[in-house]
Amino acid sequence: MKHLFLAVFILCLYALPSHSQLHLDFMGVPMGGTIADFTEQVRQRYPLQRKVGGERYYIYMGPVFGHNTYLKAEYSRKTKTVYKITITPKSIDQTAYVDSLMAHYGEPIEVANGYRWNQPGGTILLYTPQGYDPVLFYIDEEGVAKFKEEK
Repeated sequence: MKHLFLAVFILCLYALPSHSQLHLDFMGVPMGGTIADFTEQVRQRYPLQRKVGGERYYIYMGPVFGHNTYLKAEYSRKTKTVYKITITPKSIDQTAYVDSLMAHYGEPIEVANGYRWNQPGGTILLYTPQGYDPVLFYIDEEGVAKFKEEK
């Protein structure tokens, strides 16, 4: 019986998704794929505005949680893996933005100049620089690891 339990336990460990296979989800689209795949999946809601900086990132525009925003998708140069999305809303109060995010992600962790939500596969960070509008970051752990490997 003891050996059967051990065998079942080991099989369960192998059946669980490994941490390296998790990617942060952005508005229903998993990050960590290529920039071309990401653009294809978000193009209906967030039309591509332009490609910037020698293929360093793409800029999109559209509503996020009911707020009109610009989105910047950054990706690695070699594999074109999306690792970070920066969302810059137009003229929004941080309190209203936090309320929108809390409705979707739950209670945040307070950090210096903002809030953080730990999510499967990554982090969502709302940062408000002194005197500026808030900026929202979606940071995919695996995408960042790939970006660092490629440097």
